[in-house]
Amino acid sequence: MTFTSRLAEFAIKNKYEVLPENVVNRAKEMMVNAAGVALAAAAQPDSRLLIDIIQDLRGNGKCTIIGMGLRTSPTYAALANGMMINLLDFDDEIIPYDLHISSTIMPVVMAIGEMNGCTGKQVISAYVTASEIMAGLAHYCPSSPLNSDERPCVHMDGVLGTIGACIAAGLMHELEQQQLIKAIGIAAGCAGGIFANYGTPARAYQCGQAAMNGFMSSYLAANGMTGSSDSIESSSGLMKLFWGNQIDSDEFFSSLASPYRIETPGVALKLYPCDTASHTAIEALLQLLQQYRVEESQVDSVLVSVTQECMNSLPVVTPSNGWESRFCMSYIIAATLLHGQPLLDFFSDAAVADTEVRHVMDKVTVQATEGSSALSSNPCTVSVVLKDGKCLENKVDFARGQPELPLDKEEIDAKFLYCTRYILPPDHIEEAIDSFRGLENVENVTGMFSVLGG
Repeated sequence: MTFTSRLAEFAIKNKYEVLPENVVNRAKEMMVNAAGVALAAAAQPDSRLLIDIIQDLRGNGKCTIIGMGLRTSPTYAALANGMMINLLDFDDEIIPYDLHISSTIMPVVMAIGEMNGCTGKQVISAYVTASEIMAGLAHYCPSSPLNSDERPCVHMDGVLGTIGACIAAGLMHELEQQQLIKAIGIAAGCAGGIFANYGTPARAYQCGQAAMNGFMSSYLAANGMTGSSDSIESSSGLMKLFWGNQIDSDEFFSSLASPYRIETPGVALKLYPCDTASHTAIEALLQLLQQYRVEESQVDSVLVSVTQECMNSLPVVTPSNGWESRFCMSYIIAATLLHGQPLLDFFSDAAVADTEVRHVMDKVTVQATEGSSALSSNPCTVSVVLKDGKCLENKVDFARGQPELPLDKEEIDAKFLYCTRYILPPDHIEEAIDSFRGLENVENVTGMFSVLGG
């Protein structure tokens, strides 16, 4: 049996009934989080741009576009919702793999769930299974920023997200094993995405494209199209093309769901709407400001010591717009020093152009002098020198929201409220949260996903 065949076999056999309770609960939290950040992104001009184009292309259908009050075809819904989930860089992430699960998988289970009137258990099963396969493949891909001293070329979500979305769609479509194998072959031929698009809306579009291509691959296979039966592991297949390596099948399959990777290494649900690599620095600075009651006017300089991997993940030195600011450590630290906890409006074009924050950026120096360890892959030390000569220093190994310091239920709900307060009425906010929390009890998800339309 080929690697791709075994992948399809695992996916089909991995039913809801075998999923551990803690994995189900984590998946529901990830979906709540994804819905919230997509609703926040609905107000962004780039989201509106994509929706206008979809309408111009006569994208009609019954699938919800999050936060837009519109419906479209399942393909365009997957595209739009995938882009919006990732657009603000506020979505979930498996940090060691630089993998944003929900941006490619949730749009697919949502679109097909609405289209076919699926149950909540079907949604959870497809979401968890596709997540595990996507993350399992990522474990064997050496191009992740946190596993290399060089900047990667491959956008993990664009490539592996296409495979994850295809598997999720195939399970939601209830494909037979041979159909799913062919669907994966079709999806592998569509997979792609470049790391160079980090710091632009095009990165988020790559997530939406992966979701759309995954959906289409499954739908084509369901209707008779065939693809390669060894598309992942072939010497001319996906792994060889993007990473130059092939997978040890026995090692891979023995590690699947043992434990699930959304449990270990675990998923980060972000507290701050910027690149995860900056979060330990944010926390280190916030703790100093709160402990010593320091204000920006008292500060002479700030030294941020990070790992080289962190520097690779935050390549922007001087941001020219809001998108780039999410990947610029000196900007993030300057804005935090001025205003406190980073919020969504920190990362707008207007905020980046502010002369005050530009002045404070001149006080910030970032250097790659920290080393990762078995304890922490992304430690950060922040040293603040005050104008009176006093030096304050703080080291943080983990930020809140990361698997080691997970957000609790109340914090996740508060984030959803913060993201959706201008889009959904209060009763819809409460209904959406309750529906996701009890997703396994929902007999038809059409209504609960419709609420997200705004």
